[in-house]
Amino acid sequence: MWFDRTEGTGVRQTSQTKSFAAPIRGWIRNDSIAQPKPGGAEVMDNWIPTAEGARMRKGSVKHATIDDAVTFLTSYDAGASAKFFATSETDIYDITTPADPDVPPAAAVAGQTSGDWSAVQFATAGATRLVMVNGADSMQQYDGTNWHTITGVSAPIAITGVATDDLSAVWKFKSRLFFIQAGTMSAWYLDPLAFGGAASELPLGGIFANGGNLLFGATYSMDAGDGLDDFCLFVTDKGEIAVYQGTDPDDPAAFQLVGIYRIGKPLGKNGWFKAGGDIAIITDDGIVPASAAIQSDRSALSGKSITYPIETAWRQLVRDRNGGQFPFSAALWHAEALLMVGIPTYGPFQAVALVVNARTGACARIVGWDTRAIIVFEDKFYFGNADGEILQGDISGADNGDPYSAIIVPRFDSLGNAEEKSAIHARVVARGNNEFTPQLFANADYEIEIPTPLSADPDTDPNLWGTGIWDTSTWGVSTEMKARFSEWQSVAANGYALTTGLQITSGRVTAPDVELIRLDLQFEVGEVMS
Repeated sequence: MWFDRTEGTGVRQTSQTKSFAAPIRGWIRNDSIAQPKPGGAEVMDNWIPTAEGARMRKGSVKHATIDDAVTFLTSYDAGASAKFFATSETDIYDITTPADPDVPPAAAVAGQTSGDWSAVQFATAGATRLVMVNGADSMQQYDGTNWHTITGVSAPIAITGVATDDLSAVWKFKSRLFFIQAGTMSAWYLDPLAFGGAASELPLGGIFANGGNLLFGATYSMDAGDGLDDFCLFVTDKGEIAVYQGTDPDDPAAFQLVGIYRIGKPLGKNGWFKAGGDIAIITDDGIVPASAAIQSDRSALSGKSITYPIETAWRQLVRDRNGGQFPFSAALWHAEALLMVGIPTYGPFQAVALVVNARTGACARIVGWDTRAIIVFEDKFYFGNADGEILQGDISGADNGDPYSAIIVPRFDSLGNAEEKSAIHARVVARGNNEFTPQLFANADYEIEIPTPLSADPDTDPNLWGTGIWDTSTWGVSTEMKARFSEWQSVAANGYALTTGLQITSGRVTAPDVELIRLDLQFEVGEVMS
């Protein structure tokens, strides 16, 4: 095979151009490699899919530090009093307004033996408390000012009937606190609007077919409200869901079993989130809405999972992390219409998280964030890592002072025929107000090769595009992002199917505001040598 650029006439062969639109369908791992649907990406690292294209994610800034690896993040919000807490294996810390993000504050609660907490905020007519349990230590309740250790003999609030250090998960349903007793099939509940008192047992071992233990519970609603169609869900570590409906678990006639449903194995007791009235559960099969589980057999759930576009990649993530032995987490970031999924990072595993556009369902990877625990607090996204750092994400132009690269590679395209082709030039069409140097490349025949990233651009006037790649153009004080074409860059790749790629490296104070519109690839079609 050779590329005849003269066509035997002395006239250079005309190149062709293919435009790859920004992958609004996100990172794809569930459709044909040879004939992919348009709008997908082979690689989408540190880009966030939007309805119009894809935006480069921003960096991260350290908010606080604690003395050991972060195991859980939670918050308390009672109007004017909003508090932010982080836990380690032994302590609970108030990190609302740390004096120094590099210096751990004194522990608010010390001497615990497990960091595997579950928490819920619960309010009565006279008080609002954050209730926390971990299945190993006595219950902790925070009233907005002080922490209280709750046992069978504590005052003024005590819980009897079950030892509070046996309670591993907590949630609220119909104005009651419900709990899971660790390592059992028993749930417990208190009287309505009570923080303490005599707990009553709800034994559920007889209704589940696959054994195991209860893992967590949650409230599911068909109307996104708090009404008669609310259901109480009890979820086992084997992937069975018991759905109850009613108002009074003390009365069998007023609290009845609706059905038992099957899902994949849940990946942690905090691996679920509310979306309106529905809840979605992180399982080894994918992230599955409870509404889908109630309506479909497990074998049909994968096509209804939130992570269906990356189905094969999701299963590999779970296998890499020992079948989900390490807990996953999730938080719905309403202000940005994003679902953030924390992927546990241990040993040799790359530090990654998932981001999902909550409106379109498009997925992408966040690379470089160790998301041991995640939370949205006061409309900002935070994550905690193995070094005891709590960082605010999607802010600034560097990852805690270090550069990071954003890589996007659309799906391969045979470009209209089965002949071998040669990629020769590429350019990017994007919009934004900050100067960034695009690094373009090409790949062939379904093999991904990412070049060594360039050095990060220095901080400059945020309204100035560069003088070489993006042309000289000062836009003044307007914040409206303007579209610009880059110059064509030389690229090289030979094969039957081609794609082009873009890499941008950021490492400065100014947050990137680059939004990709499309990538253009110039190529020539080879001819068979006679």
